[in-house]
Amino acid sequence: MRQAARILRWLVIGGSLVVVSLRLPAGSLYKSVATKDGGTIKGKVALHRAAPQTFFLDVTKDNDWCGRKKQSPRLAIGKGKGVRNAIVSLVGVTHRKKIGTRKVLLNQKNCEFDPHVLLLPSGADLQIVNSDGTLHNVRASAPDGLTAFNIAQPVKNFRFTVKADQLKTPGIYSLLCDAGHPWMSGFIAVMEHPYYALTDADGNFILDDIPPGNYKLKMWHEGVHVSRTETESGKTKSYSFEQPYEETQEVAVEPGGTVNVEFELSLRPPPLTAK
Repeated sequence: MRQAARILRWLVIGGSLVVVSLRLPAGSLYKSVATKDGGTIKGKVALHRAAPQTFFLDVTKDNDWCGRKKQSPRLAIGKGKGVRNAIVSLVGVTHRKKIGTRKVLLNQKNCEFDPHVLLLPSGADLQIVNSDGTLHNVRASAPDGLTAFNIAQPVKNFRFTVKADQLKTPGIYSLLCDAGHPWMSGFIAVMEHPYYALTDADGNFILDDIPPGNYKLKMWHEGVHVSRTETESGKTKSYSFEQPYEETQEVAVEPGGTVNVEFELSLRPPPLTAK
């Protein structure tokens, strides 16, 4: 099925993005219903084996404000080896409860995107703010590989609103700051139905009010290891990361029932070289 996507270009600052895609059913398939005897899926995403050694990314600009190094935000482990910031969502949903519209905030704080992974409901506006006293920009790549928006924010407390119709295409949008801050990365997940969750600090998630039926449950987590770095004059110019992780499970939701699901994140070996 074809999906119409309206891509708008804003102020463009040179740079490139790594794109990952999480394909979801087209909006025309969905029928909003009042959920009766809805079921619940809850569970956890946990790391298989021991966590790798914490690694840091070089800060090569605005050190007075940003510091010298940043701990990579791409793998956060909590109690019981729980994995934070994994996205868990249903695939194959045809009926859904109604989605309320609202504004969602993406901040640039301490030279990092906050939150690192942001869930954006269909129809919601995205408000972007720069809380730092230095130039930032948010450059977003849509699931089809084109630039969705690129907004320069030169001063502290600069705000901009990205309207919902600029983010119509469902899936994962990757974020970078092209203002000389290659360590900054993040993700926006644009979701068409309400049956999705972001795992908490200990890897837990819950989906509720699900119409009874058989579903496929997907877990997505960003790539962790640096696959390549580019340098210029001895300074890191850009980081590239491995591909994201995806796992699926079949689940049957009974009326008023609860299904317990566990995902195990098995990391690939780190590359021999990241140059």
